[in-house]
Amino acid sequence: MQILIAILTLMVIIIGVILNRITLYSIRKNTERAKDIATIMQHTLNDNNYVIRLNLKNKLADNLFGKFLPHQGMTYEESLNYIHPDDKHIYMAFMNRLVKGAKAAECMFRWDRSTKDHKHDWRYLRDVGIVEYDAQDKKKPINFYCTLYDQTEQMLLEKEEQELTDRYRKLFEQSIVGQAFYDKDGYLQNANRKLREILKFKGDNDPFYHRFPLFDIPNFRFITYKDTYKEDKEDLYFCTRTIITEREVDCYTEIRIHPIYNDDKQLEMFTLYIRDITQERELYHQHKENEAQIYRTNKEIEEYENELKYLMENIEMRFFRASLTKREITFYKEMSVPEIKMSFDELMNYFVDVPFVKEIKQSNNFFSEPKTLLSHARPFFHNGPELEWHFIDSIPYYDEEGKLVGTYGVVRNITKLINKQNLLKEETERANQSGLRKSAFLANMSHEIRTPLNAIVGFSEVLPMLATDAERAEIIKVINNNCDMLLRLVNDILALSSMDSGSIKIEPTKTDFAQCFNNMAISLAKRVQNPAVEFKTESPYPTFITTIDGGRIQQVITNFVTNAVKYTQKGYIKIGYEKQVRHKKDGLYIYCEDTGAGIPKEHQKKVFDRFVKLNDFVQGTGLGLSICKAIADNSGGEIGVTSEGKGSGSTFWLWIPCKEETTI
Repeated sequence: MQILIAILTLMVIIIGVILNRITLYSIRKNTERAKDIATIMQHTLNDNNYVIRLNLKNKLADNLFGKFLPHQGMTYEESLNYIHPDDKHIYMAFMNRLVKGAKAAECMFRWDRSTKDHKHDWRYLRDVGIVEYDAQDKKKPINFYCTLYDQTEQMLLEKEEQELTDRYRKLFEQSIVGQAFYDKDGYLQNANRKLREILKFKGDNDPFYHRFPLFDIPNFRFITYKDTYKEDKEDLYFCTRTIITEREVDCYTEIRIHPIYNDDKQLEMFTLYIRDITQERELYHQHKENEAQIYRTNKEIEEYENELKYLMENIEMRFFRASLTKREITFYKEMSVPEIKMSFDELMNYFVDVPFVKEIKQSNNFFSEPKTLLSHARPFFHNGPELEWHFIDSIPYYDEEGKLVGTYGVVRNITKLINKQNLLKEETERANQSGLRKSAFLANMSHEIRTPLNAIVGFSEVLPMLATDAERAEIIKVINNNCDMLLRLVNDILALSSMDSGSIKIEPTKTDFAQCFNNMAISLAKRVQNPAVEFKTESPYPTFITTIDGGRIQQVITNFVTNAVKYTQKGYIKIGYEKQVRHKKDGLYIYCEDTGAGIPKEHQKKVFDRFVKLNDFVQGTGLGLSICKAIADNSGGEIGVTSEGKGSGSTFWLWIPCKEETTI
């Protein structure tokens, strides 16, 4: 029995020694493994990388590599306080994946490196997590090892690059010139909004414009050859008439094609710039027509001058002799052939100038010295209803005793001459007024164009110097506003040209005006940015189907609202419409009411004239309301304004004849 106990004791001792050896070997092996891992981390990680361990038993995280956490560590709950609120769900989902059995997981989140003071020094971290399981229970996680990669600089660089890309994309899309990119084989890659508008794209991915390479387009075929493009090839610039029958495109365009080469001086792509110059061409032809008209006018004036010269040399003339003793006057067709004889009393009945008649009654005093007179009288030598102008020269004559006995002289009918002079005067005055309006227009346009251009140039120079995105956004907003202002100014000038050339066309189409008005009201409301001004609308009908030119009507309402915004500092701006019968015709009455500066009654008749600005300190050309009147006149409608005077607000209105229809 004792031997058995001794044997058992010896076996226990032997087993204990073996287990102890195994334990020591395992510890030594794990220690060596830990050293190897530490060595690997030293070689693979840098100052911007960190390794932390989260003990799931006590939920405490501590540093394994790098000083990322406080030296005392941090709990999981505490770590959530340093994660950006928008990224907490990402981090929690990442941890949840590891808890639920994922061997590894990865996520990106923002971490506040300011730690205790929470100054929100956000860093972008990529977290790669690995799970360590219990040696006995392979399904039980005991530690999370997380490798953190600081990618803040990379993210900021990518963000800056993206912002720069977006900025250039916006400039590309919002350019007033059509732009497109083609690959080296001439196939379209991208086109901006203006080009799509000019060539009537049906959409951004219209297959029609991707179907044909640049070199196969008829307008380019004979001037653009792929094989001829070398590194020294210059831009191709030309003007052409662009016709695309399938799309009803027929316009005159200015086109520039610019080749782009890579670093190896190999052709990489083409850029194409296109500008619709149809209106410019029409203006050019209008200018040529105006020059021709001026030439014809000058010829007419020259003819008038020749006629005046002829009239002065060959004017209708009569000789006369007046006797003071007989108180009668005799007109001679020729020097010795009497034509008409009449008394002074009869003579006075021919003249309409009262002062002149009074002087004739005192004939002795009147004819006692030489006279040169211009009189307006009934015809002397023929019957006619129209008064005539006569130029009279008279010289007194005396008898042998030196007594004044009469006068003689000539009378010339200069009615035609006076009429020609009046016509010439009117033409001269019209030309002078035209010159004054032109000068005022050019001076006004120079000021109006220079103002937004100076703002755009000035703020563009300041833009690269700004430090924050908020400041850049504000400056970009100012630049965009001035670009819109400049575009509206150009549109007003083009509209004025259309008015002068008589090309403002009214193209009525069947339209649901109620829907059109409501959509317009939503857009116009954005123009009222003063919080002290309320924008109101009154749309009394759910539908109002009629045949009108909706675009022109929208142009008028937009001008009404634009003026109201300029002159209204508080109160409200209200637009609305209603059915109204005028001149026994059905029609649509549209109005814009405001509580703004008002218009004095003496100025209300001229607000629709060109270049009229009641306030020189308010931005504008003075063309908007004159364009509205032209639209109203060409539509057969009426336009007007009502105001009780300064400070009482104004109501601008438009009436257009139209009939309500049942179906669209």
